[in-house]
Amino acid sequence: MKYRLVELLCCPSCAGDLELSGIKQVARPGACRVFTCQRYCALDRTARIPPLDRCTDCAGIEIVAGTLDCRSCQKRFPIVESIPWLFDPAHAPSSRTFSDTIALYSYLWTRTDSDISQNPTHVEGVEEALGEPVVQGGLWLDAGSGSGADTVAMASRHPSVEVISVDISEGVYETYRRAAWLPNVHVVRGSVLALPLKSGICDFAYSFGVLHHTSDPEGGMREIARVVKAQGPVSLYLYEDHEGNPWKAIPLKVVSVSRRVTTRLGPQALSALCYLLSPLVVIIFSIPARIMRRFERTSGLAKRMPFNFGTSLFSVHDDLLDRFGAPIEVRYNRAGVTTLLRASGLLAIKTGKLKASAGWVAQGLKASA
Repeated sequence: MKYRLVELLCCPSCAGDLELSGIKQVARPGACRVFTCQRYCALDRTARIPPLDRCTDCAGIEIVAGTLDCRSCQKRFPIVESIPWLFDPAHAPSSRTFSDTIALYSYLWTRTDSDISQNPTHVEGVEEALGEPVVQGGLWLDAGSGSGADTVAMASRHPSVEVISVDISEGVYETYRRAAWLPNVHVVRGSVLALPLKSGICDFAYSFGVLHHTSDPEGGMREIARVVKAQGPVSLYLYEDHEGNPWKAIPLKVVSVSRRVTTRLGPQALSALCYLLSPLVVIIFSIPARIMRRFERTSGLAKRMPFNFGTSLFSVHDDLLDRFGAPIEVRYNRAGVTTLLRASGLLAIKTGKLKASAGWVAQGLKASA
């Protein structure tokens, strides 16, 4: 964690200012790009911003342990292995659902140490669907960043843009590992339902495949919009309900019923089951879809088939684990997506679909105050 992050954070319970205590810090090796604070210097604990050479010294420091203490409600939040934990499980609408969600995605995002180049990012697909770049400004939020593939991809392409990468799972440690060489990335463990960020600080926000797995998508959408500046864009991806397409709607109903049992198996047991199911799903759906895409008369049907994106026998394992393991899954039609964004105060809403897989891509601009 960098000192620079402190002025951007707030208490997730009361939105109060935070201050560091009991910290342990180390020097960051190598030269670092300097991102200066604007309102508060956490290193010197003053609102008087120091000269640039002091900021340069600060950029070479990493806080590896300590606490962030709320000045208002006196709650304390730990810094664990360089990452601040800014969430309160006691405030979750359903503690078991909350903990089960954390357990599933902590397993999903930390079970592999493969290089990031082997994990395709979603940014290009979102930008293609929207017809414009996702990155639009100097400070942005990646809300629900998983293992950090999109965070690292955009941060490395835009080194002058700061990224606040937030996720509730232990995937934040995979993000931290991948982003260790990037001075423009801040990693925070927190909930999208109570973002530990000050209001109106981000130039834009991005969230891929997160809100539909929360107990309160509307509340999460309001939180994301809250931290964005007026006229700032919010881009996101949400699951589709596939109304009017029985090829996908009926299997989804079967999965929803099965989830009453599969969510009780635990991530490791369910993962083993999904490894057994993946080849079967690819043979039944993915391979026929791939063949049908070659012919004009059947290409339309191929697009309507479930799991038409599988490329190898075990390529749909993660998707199956997500389908059968997520305690909560909300799906939307186009009108539902528009309503969700409009209810959080976003305007100029546009929607599209990913070409590579099913689902809605949407963007809206935060209204002026």
